[in-house]
Amino acid sequence: MSKPSNDMVAQRLLAGGFPGASTPVTRLADPIKETPMVLTLDQMDPYNHNPRTTRNPLYDEIKASIRARGLDQPPPVTRRPGEEKYIIRTGGNTRLAILNELWRETKEERYFRINCLFRPWSDRGEIVALTGHLAENDMRGNLMFIERAVSLEAARQLYAQEAGKDISQRELVKKLADDGYRISQSHISKMQETLRTLVPAIPGLLYSGLGKHQVEKLLTLRSAALKAWIHFNGEEADFELLFQEVLNGFDGPTDNFVFDSVQDKLIGQIRTARHVGYEEVLKAIVDHQDSSRRAQLVGVQMPDGLMPQIPEVALIPAIPGLPASQPGDGGQQTPTNKQTPKAGPPAPPPSLPERVSGVSKVDAVEPQTPARQTPPDPEQLSDEERTARLNGHIVTPDGIGQKVREVQRRIAAESGETLPDFNSDALRAIPVQVGGLHAISDVWYIERNLDDPESLRKVLRMLAFEIAELSDVPGEVLISTELGLGFALISPRTELSKRGITTWQLLQSLGGMYRYAVSREPDAAAALAASVAEETATFALTLGQLLIGNPLFDSSPASLEGRMPDVAVVKLFRVIRLARRLIELEAGH
Repeated sequence: MSKPSNDMVAQRLLAGGFPGASTPVTRLADPIKETPMVLTLDQMDPYNHNPRTTRNPLYDEIKASIRARGLDQPPPVTRRPGEEKYIIRTGGNTRLAILNELWRETKEERYFRINCLFRPWSDRGEIVALTGHLAENDMRGNLMFIERAVSLEAARQLYAQEAGKDISQRELVKKLADDGYRISQSHISKMQETLRTLVPAIPGLLYSGLGKHQVEKLLTLRSAALKAWIHFNGEEADFELLFQEVLNGFDGPTDNFVFDSVQDKLIGQIRTARHVGYEEVLKAIVDHQDSSRRAQLVGVQMPDGLMPQIPEVALIPAIPGLPASQPGDGGQQTPTNKQTPKAGPPAPPPSLPERVSGVSKVDAVEPQTPARQTPPDPEQLSDEERTARLNGHIVTPDGIGQKVREVQRRIAAESGETLPDFNSDALRAIPVQVGGLHAISDVWYIERNLDDPESLRKVLRMLAFEIAELSDVPGEVLISTELGLGFALISPRTELSKRGITTWQLLQSLGGMYRYAVSREPDAAAALAASVAEETATFALTLGQLLIGNPLFDSSPASLEGRMPDVAVVKLFRVIRLARRLIELEAGH
């Protein structure tokens, strides 16, 4: 046998191995626990069911921060089984979009290759991802009402698929809470009604930022108008078509939305279709709104136009330690059960003083009230003087038509309430008129339909938002709360003007958060006071400038720099009045 040549040996050494029986691995398995990893932008996609569908209002600020400092924390990512690309798991879609934009602009490697935190996909991955994005956006406080509503409906459908059956609102609330996202059933109910009745008519208005309070007013108007329509022998299906047609005429940017115009147009359409008077329709709507509000307070639905029945004084048990109420003594009467309780309920706060010609009875009987200079007799004023005097009290018009105002006054009179008459009071006293979502024609008077904690908080929340917007404070720093004054403030994400800083501090002070924080941790009170000492001193020095401006001194001219606008000042006075009343109600004073 001949010896193999060197070439033959080399060929055999370089020959390939035996072919494998299995197919080559195309992708490594994902880690089974939380793992840091480095990914490139072409390996990542945004979460395709992200609740936010519009541009983040803080996009430019976040982009500037990433350009200057890079990412403060790695975005959490995950990957669906069988998919090639990773997706954002719980918040970070805006940052991913910004990184892609910065990479296209600069081609810098630090924007293309980033550190991420991988978390494995679970059997409930879709629900976990959706609720996680909802919670993340809620924490930042800049998700639109309609975006939350659509995402919660998507969550409801996922839970229904998981359960194999449809689920109730109560079950949805519990499942969301179990997954770390808390929301009230009433809020979910309003969102579902919005999707059903408002989205088909005003999608543009909702997606341009129509807020929760405006949506609630529209839903309340729809419910009251539907009952009025049925009262005038209309069919519910016909009302739905009419309501959609009226609303559709107001679809567009929120800047052009005026609730009173929607209500006026809807009343006009009902009047024409049912051949009834404008005043009749308005009264039916107001009666239903009042009856719904009373039902929330007393726990039972009351017929429209009727007040809850008050039991006889003899049926009311005496409160231990106090003399029993006698008929005609003017004491507060409280409903009771058939069984006499061991201790009576705490006495409710006194009702607001009745107005007499624009002035409360309390003011009329206080002897220590200093005498005021009597203004000119209105009957002696010329038409030009009367007009000038009225215009002098109007900061911004409230936008309420005279016909609507007269009807409201007649309806209130039926229940013994006298509403303030701006045109009359302005000639005898010092009322002021300011427009807005909650128009003001009398700073002090509180209408009966507002005189409960929930309603007061809603108005306080909106007034605080309007004050902030008017005084250089972005609205996203205000968040809604169910306690306190109905609002709280978070730290601004961008630098504020001097006026904005003082306004933010003023609203924070009114909200009472400092006292609340001290009550939670009394031992830390001194440390907390020291930590805010500098801000407190600055606030004390700049509050006067915010409220009145800069007075004249020998080396400093008078100026309006840094002063709160007149409209905001009137709203601030109203906030103080409503907040004082809210605290009186809840303190039982």
